[in-house]
Amino acid sequence: MKKLLLVLFIGFIGFGLFAQVTDTQIREAANTLGVPFEVLKQLVYSYLPSDAMPQITGTIVPGNTVTEKLAWLQRNAESHNTYILEVKANENIAPATLSYSGGINITIVLRGDSVNHTIRLNSNGTMFTVKSSITFVLDNNITLQGHPGNNGTMVYVDGGTFRMRTGATITGNTRSNDNGGGVYVGSGTFEMTGGTIYGNTAREHGGGVCLNDSSGTFIMSGGIISGNTAAKGGGVEGGTITMSGGIISGNTANEYGGGVSVGRTFAMRGGTISGNTAVKYGGGVYANSSFTKTGGTITGYNSDRTDGNVVKDGEGTIARRGHAVYVNENRRKETTAGPDVRLDNSSTGGWDN
Repeated sequence: MKKLLLVLFIGFIGFGLFAQVTDTQIREAANTLGVPFEVLKQLVYSYLPSDAMPQITGTIVPGNTVTEKLAWLQRNAESHNTYILEVKANENIAPATLSYSGGINITIVLRGDSVNHTIRLNSNGTMFTVKSSITFVLDNNITLQGHPGNNGTMVYVDGGTFRMRTGATITGNTRSNDNGGGVYVGSGTFEMTGGTIYGNTAREHGGGVCLNDSSGTFIMSGGIISGNTAAKGGGVEGGTITMSGGIISGNTANEYGGGVSVGRTFAMRGGTISGNTAVKYGGGVYANSSFTKTGGTITGYNSDRTDGNVVKDGEGTIARRGHAVYVNENRRKETTAGPDVRLDNSSTGGWDN
């Protein structure tokens, strides 16, 4: 059914235009074919190369700086509209809250012009707070640069939706007093289809991404989370996680879950978790809550000494702690779990005991 729908869509727009498709074309095709827009959009995106994602269209926000553009939005943003903040130079900004009283379904897109530009905080705090009814998209050619000793995260999702696309970067932030070095989802959703989150640190949970266990959702279908550090969940920690693509690699947990520490649920359907390190348990994944793996790869040190996830301390590797995945002493994975290996924290199949 999916392949038939894709063939019909290509027939609608023409094969030569597929890699340059826009959301407007997808919407028009969805109306003609009688299918929901979001269903067709996700299908089309899944077949596009990461560098061919359609550019988001909307109203170009006037102003010479990001600060001026944000001020314009406070006075002029209307419900059910998309606004493009195009950055033309490196800038320092004050912490900003994306919230427009009385407005709903407002999308804010932040992207660079033809080259990458870096946005830095001019003080401690959270760079962007995303409130309910707001979708914030970090698009191509933008880097959010944090700093050591910060008391905030780079993006705090507080009821809204945050999307990260190819060409976006979040890096260099140390949240010295709390969780979520790069992104913290208190309530709402973070969707990562591309981009990179690297080199961030949290004192407690989620060096790259941290989610509130009861109300934070992370959907990862692309991108890279790498080189982040925390006590628990060097790459990602907490909440409800679905992974169908992307890479979580080279992160470090000083306690549990070098790559991922599961909070509420983690469903892995694709992607790769490799080369992460934990000091106590779960080099790749620490799963003391609901965990299922139906696809993707989680490497393990016992079968991959080069790029395997590993549990080790200052004295060397530690056996029986779940180099790839740790649930408990009777359900752990020390070797690589490839795409065909099914794992479930509630069943005994597939584990190395």
